Amino acid sequence: MNHPATTHRTTIDIEIPAFEGARQALGTKGYKATVNEALRAVSRGEQLRRGAAQIRGGQLGVITTEELREQRSRRV
Repeated sequence: MNHPATTHRTTIDIEIPAFEGARQALGTKGYKATVNEALRAVSRGEQLRRGAAQIRGGQLGVITTEELREQRSRRV
């Protein structure tokens, strides 16, 4: 069971077709598992989008694909 500080019990109305689509896509069973996994998936997706934007913007010091190709071509 989760620590009380990390969970919140609530009542929500869920659109059944959206729930069924999410449940099938995520491979989950039940409302709680599906909603929690969907929330985690959205959060992960946003973190990945932000990280990719930072990489593209040169904010993380990670070289771009183009820079990697150029470095590799200089070696040959």
